[in-house]
Amino acid sequence: MKKFFKIIIINFIVFIILFFICDYIVYFIHLKLPTKEPKLFTKYGYFYEMPYYTKNLGAFFTGEDYMGRKPDGLEYSNKKPIVVFGCSYAYGLELAYNQTFSYKLAHILKRPVYNRAMPGGGFQHMYYQVVDYGNKDFFNDIPDVDTVIYIMISHHFSRLILNYFTVLSPWSLMTYSYKNGKFKINNNKFINILKSTYIVKYLNQIYTYKKIYNFKYIDKYTDISVKFFELTRNKLEEHYKKKINFYVIIFETENLPHNILFTYKLRNKGFKVISSYDLTKENLNLRKYKLKNDIYHPNEAAWDILTPLIAEKIKETD
Repeated sequence: MKKFFKIIIINFIVFIILFFICDYIVYFIHLKLPTKEPKLFTKYGYFYEMPYYTKNLGAFFTGEDYMGRKPDGLEYSNKKPIVVFGCSYAYGLELAYNQTFSYKLAHILKRPVYNRAMPGGGFQHMYYQVVDYGNKDFFNDIPDVDTVIYIMISHHFSRLILNYFTVLSPWSLMTYSYKNGKFKINNNKFINILKSTYIVKYLNQIYTYKKIYNFKYIDKYTDISVKFFELTRNKLEEHYKKKINFYVIIFETENLPHNILFTYKLRNKGFKVISSYDLTKENLNLRKYKLKNDIYHPNEAAWDILTPLIAEKIKETD
């Protein structure tokens, strides 16, 4: 029996050594891979970091980089405010406060706008704030509203199951598991540490994009995505005791077939879905509409085109 346990222990130690050797190889390969994007995270190590909004159980900070935008248009306090959700597009990555979608919308409509978008966010981050851990902070911070806007990009589907944006990134993405009609946040400490290894990050990248781009799973992931919106709207209407005008603006960045089915399902549930293709014929994916040092995120010129057009759609239903 002692010999048996000794063999198990030796095999386990050998496995751990081999695992970390392979893990370093995966790290080294990705460090040397050519890319158009700057490599911000190059130091080897396990830097598992839960996002700030998870560590602080929903508290929404403002005034610091990536820690939430301050509300816009508070001088129009006699009007019903609007809430904006989304990712770094809606947040206004690298933009000054007066260059963002939320600032421009507030001053076109002359209504307060609360920008609750989060860099790296997705459908689940909206749900997290309104329905899950963050709901007390959310409803304490934001007065009576009747209009909600979600700025969406196709990559939000990938973020349903993606653990990290890149293999080298130290910051995790928040995900939920969905079972029996309920969401449960994935936050097991041991599994989180395992997810932070370079091998698991790499495998998760492969798994995510194979699944998301597989036609077989489109129905499943669009259903889950719609459920995030339904439960969020239900909570908002329950709290504010009124019908919420809920807009989903799809900032078209890639031609995923998900968008068509997702739009159909959302509209059947009473959401107002508008594609950027429906708003303008201008190609917002041209380099002139992107940040200077970023080929993905929109600059102020893109929002100068889109914001007045979105504002007109809102005015039509007011």
